Amino acid sequence: MGVRRRGREYALQMLYAMEVTGYLPDEVFAGFNAIQDLNRDAFYYARRLVDGVHGHMEEIDGVLGGYAEHWKLHRMAAVDRNLLRLGIYELMFLKEIPFPIIINEALEIVKEFSDAEGTQFVNGILDAASHQFRPEESGPRKGGKKESPAPPALSAEAVE
Repeated sequence: MGVRRRGREYALQMLYAMEVTGYLPDEVFAGFNAIQDLNRDAFYYARRLVDGVHGHMEEIDGVLGGYAEHWKLHRMAAVDRNLLRLGIYELMFLKEIPFPIIINEALEIVKEFSDAEGTQFVNGILDAASHQFRPEESGPRKGGKKESPAPPALSAEAVE
């Protein structure tokens, strides 16, 4: 397993722990570091992801809520919600990572940590969000399906 894949798994576990305990990132990093036999490079990548998601949580949750039709954030499975936060963060802010890698990694991780419904849910939301944040990578919709309306556009200040 690659460093980034392991880092994403660590990040998912850390975000989950933060949500359950109410701890801040540094507290979770310290605890995680103390009890795990970690791949150091993966741990540092996970820290980058967790710090990014935590720093943009309100914005990410706004995007997530806009694409999760008929779902309130608190009603989503915690694993799915936090994996979507990671994926949306990567879509929005880590432009050096191609969209196919983001979605493939998210789908592999959700298969390991969630269920079949979670896989479809994560796939659908990340695919829809890619059309807003990575239109050059996601391409046109196939099968003549009508695109879902995008959530309200983000201000330039919010994206930076």
